[in-house]
Amino acid sequence: MRFKNFALTGVLSVVVLTGSAANANLIVNGGFENQPNWDSALQGDSGYRLFSGSMIPGWTLEADHGATIHNTVLYPYISGNYSLNTDGEGWNGHNVDMYQDFASGAGQNYALSFDWKNWYSDNSPKLDVSVVDTVTSAVLAHGNYGVSAGLHNELFNFVGTGNALRLRVKCAPEVNYNDNTFIVDNFAVEAVPEPATILVVASGLLAAARRRRS
Repeated sequence: MRFKNFALTGVLSVVVLTGSAANANLIVNGGFENQPNWDSALQGDSGYRLFSGSMIPGWTLEADHGATIHNTVLYPYISGNYSLNTDGEGWNGHNVDMYQDFASGAGQNYALSFDWKNWYSDNSPKLDVSVVDTVTSAVLAHGNYGVSAGLHNELFNFVGTGNALRLRVKCAPEVNYNDNTFIVDNFAVEAVPEPATILVVASGLLAAARRRRS
């Protein structure tokens, strides 16, 4: 009985550990919770701040584009203490166009997830999210969204190429004003383990436990 318990515990441990590794988010500050430049933003009030360049940790904004971050005080948000408003205040006549690069393994399965909702119902801009290979320019995942009621949870599966991949969040088409249309949050890219890998490791543990018992 002791060895049966050991075997079962070992299998469960492998499943839990494999799941934990798979759930490591490859996107830095995907929920926009890290805001060390809040007090040195380009503009803002008690409920929002406007950032540019690399002022949002983990993310890079294209030149002449801004990103608006809401806290929980005055304006809509999704979760945590901060969310992104993609209008970027219409800064320099643009909306959000920001990206983050991450490493990928060739043939590795990944899952991209994020949340979004509408604030105003402006049909002019669209929220555009993509994952692109930085070497070949191949589009591995892409979504383009308009006005739709409620909170949306998106999930894309794609396969890594071994090259650096780029997660891009932008408005396409964009508008040249403060449209307040899209609130987004919780960007994550996670490696997805093959089910067969878990079964093989679990079977190995069971076999080892049986040998030890005999």
